[in-house]
Amino acid sequence: MKAGCRVKICGITNMEDAKLAAAEGADYIGVVIEVSYSPRSQTVESAEPIFANAPVPAVALVHEMQPGRLTELVTRLKPFAVQFLSRDGASMAGQLKKIAPGMEIWQSLFLPAAGDNASAFDPEVMLRQVEQCKEAGVDAVVLDTAAVINGVVRFGGTGTTGQWDQAARVVAGSPLPAFLAGGIKPENVREAVESVRPYGIDLCSGVELYTGKKSLAKLRSLMEEVQKAGGIDRC
Repeated sequence: MKAGCRVKICGITNMEDAKLAAAEGADYIGVVIEVSYSPRSQTVESAEPIFANAPVPAVALVHEMQPGRLTELVTRLKPFAVQFLSRDGASMAGQLKKIAPGMEIWQSLFLPAAGDNASAFDPEVMLRQVEQCKEAGVDAVVLDTAAVINGVVRFGGTGTTGQWDQAARVVAGSPLPAFLAGGIKPENVREAVESVRPYGIDLCSGVELYTGKKSLAKLRSLMEEVQKAGGIDRC
């Protein structure tokens, strides 16, 4: 594992992009599994080749998946981690770790979007949520931004930037490794890393050529900018 800021490239839909992300220096890939509102969503069955041949640790993203199907996902895909976009990671952590000892549980938490009135947001409330996650066996949190797109609330994969000043306060006090997600791209990743100092960054659309297909040029630019921010030790 590289020192500094980790990089997770999410929304992987094919093996070619998984290898591309790894070759450019990603620490993790993420695959969206049976999330109805995501255009990048895969089934457990269609994702199996990606997880079986993953060049770096692969994370399965789920949203309100039924427990039986979740058990099937874990046993068939054997992911490095399951990331919960819905807030049931804490309640499922113990059960899933009995099925797959050593597998990590990641929980997404959602910040206000940049430009929104943040007066109703209290970082201390989110930090208490992180503490509860830790007590339940969650291994990491992902600070993302929910957004309403075409009348549907989407949790993750929105391309919407969150309020990084609030994210920095949560990261600074978090008892768990905290990733930053939401609207990150090569043009702003250096600012994100320098201002928030997260454990890692998590992005999808910011390095796409088109929906579901990654761009070599954007991946390369992203990693160069993270390195400039002091977020990657290439040695």
